[in-house]
Amino acid sequence: MKFTLLSAIALFAAATAETNNTITGIDGRARSLEQEAAFQTDAETNRACHDTNANYISSLKAGQYTSSAFHNCFHPIDQIYKFADALVEQNPTLLSKFVISKTYNGATIYGYKLTKGHSQSLYFQAQVHAREWIAGASILFSFASILDDIANEKPTAADAYDLYFVPIVNIDGFESTWNGNGTRFQRKNANQVDLNRNWPTRMKNPSPPPQDDETYPGEKPFSEPETAGINAWMETKRDEIHGYLDIHAYGGLLLYPSADTKEPIGDGLDEKFQVLGRGMKNVMGEYKPQPASALYLSYGTFRDYAFREFKKPALTIEVVGYNFITKASTIKRRGAEVYKGINKFAKEVTLFNGGGDTKPPSPTSTSKPSPTTAPSATTSSPGTEPVTPSPAVTEPVTPSPTVTEQPVTPTPSRSKPVTPSPAVTEPVTLSPSVTEPVTPSPAVTEPVTPSPSVTKPVTPTPSGSCNGCSGCYSALLSHCFPRGYSRAQCDSFNGAGYQTTWCGNY
Repeated sequence: MKFTLLSAIALFAAATAETNNTITGIDGRARSLEQEAAFQTDAETNRACHDTNANYISSLKAGQYTSSAFHNCFHPIDQIYKFADALVEQNPTLLSKFVISKTYNGATIYGYKLTKGHSQSLYFQAQVHAREWIAGASILFSFASILDDIANEKPTAADAYDLYFVPIVNIDGFESTWNGNGTRFQRKNANQVDLNRNWPTRMKNPSPPPQDDETYPGEKPFSEPETAGINAWMETKRDEIHGYLDIHAYGGLLLYPSADTKEPIGDGLDEKFQVLGRGMKNVMGEYKPQPASALYLSYGTFRDYAFREFKKPALTIEVVGYNFITKASTIKRRGAEVYKGINKFAKEVTLFNGGGDTKPPSPTSTSKPSPTTAPSATTSSPGTEPVTPSPAVTEPVTPSPTVTEQPVTPTPSRSKPVTPSPAVTEPVTLSPSVTEPVTPSPAVTEPVTPSPSVTKPVTPTPSGSCNGCSGCYSALLSHCFPRGYSRAQCDSFNGAGYQTTWCGNY
C-alpha cells in the first residue's frame, strides 16, 4: 500500500513538472513525497502502533493512567470508548458514562462524568472537527491526568467542580478519517456540515459559504443531530454548568468571545476574559489568548453560543501544532498542556463568575475512591449499538416529574457508521428534581433537532401538566424550554417522544 501510494504521488509530481521532489498537499502545504505518503497513511501507521501497544487495558492502574501505552498512539472510536469505559469500571464511585447526543448516521455520542458530588460543574468537549485527532487525544490524556491526581491525593479541578468530558463529538467524520480513502483531512460531519458553524448566532454572515465549503453551516442552526442533541442536554444543565471548553487543533491559541463581531462585549466581560486567558497561558506555555475575531470572523460557533445563551465563560483551546496530522509522540505533551489549562480554567472560572460555593454537600463525598481490579484485555469494547433504519429515535420511559443521568452499559464497538434507530431503549432512573445536585450517574438525553421557524400551522397540543411553564414543557425531562421554541417545534418534540406540552405563549 505504501509503495503504491508513493508511486502514485511520484507520477503526479512528474506529470505536473514539480521539482525538488516536493508536492503541494490537499491542505495547501508543500511537502516531500515521503512526507505526503506518511500523512496519507496516518491511519495505517496508528493501527500498527495500536497492535504494538495492544495490552494497555489489562495493565491500567489507578494513579498511573497517564503512563498507559494507550497514549502512545491515536485510536479509532471503539478503542477510545474501550479505554474510557475501563476507567469507569475501575473508578465506579467517581466516574459514569452518559449519552449526550446522536450523529447524522445514528451513532451514539457518549460523555463521561467525573463527580465528587459538587453542585456546579464544567463541560469539556473535543473533536468537533474530524481531522483534529490531537484534540481528542489531548482531552483523554487530561481525563486520565485528573484521575491520577485524585488517586495520588493531589489538587485538581475536580476538587471544586464536577467535570463532564465528551472526547469525540464528530464521530461520523472521525471514522471517515480512518478509512484510508483520501478523507484524512475531513472537517465536517457525515452530512457535510461544519458542526462549529451550526449554532445560533446573533450576527448574520454577510457572505454565507456554499455547501461545498469547509465551513458550510447547514440549512439552519441545530439542523444537525449532533448540535441539537448537545444543546438539549445543556439546557437541562443550565444552572449547573459554570464554564465550557471546546478543544480544537491547531495553532496554540486560547480564543474567547466573540468570533462574529469585532465589537467589545462590554460590562467588564472583555477584561474578565483577558484575565482568564492570561491565567491559562501562564500554565500552558506556548498559547496566545485573544478574542476569536482577531483570528478571523466566524459565525455560529459553539463557544459564542454557550457564552451568550448560558451566561458563563466559554473558550476554545487550539492545541499547539503545525498541521492537522501530527506524530503520536506529541500526545502526552499536548495532553499535559490541556490538562494544565483545565485545572487553571477551573480556578479562573470561579473568579470570573464572582465566586460561589462549589464544595460537596458532605465531607464523605470527597473521600478517595478505591479502584477496582483492572478489566481483562478481553473486556467487550464499548461504542454505539448496531441499529436498523428508522425516521426517529425514541426512548420509552416511565412518566415522572424529573430525570437523572442515565447509567450506560458498555456496548460492543461499531465497525461502521449506522443509520438512525427507531427505538434505542435505554432505561432511565427518575429523580425528584433536575435543578438540585444529583448522585453520580450519567445523564440521559435524547437528541432533538429544533427547527428555527414555523413552516405550517400546527394542531394545538392537548393540555397537560405544565408545572409552572408558560411555553414548551417536557414531562420526560421535567424541563421548561426557556425561550426560542415555537408551538410547532414543541409539538414536534412530542412526536419524537419527549412528552412535551404547549402551555401557552412566552
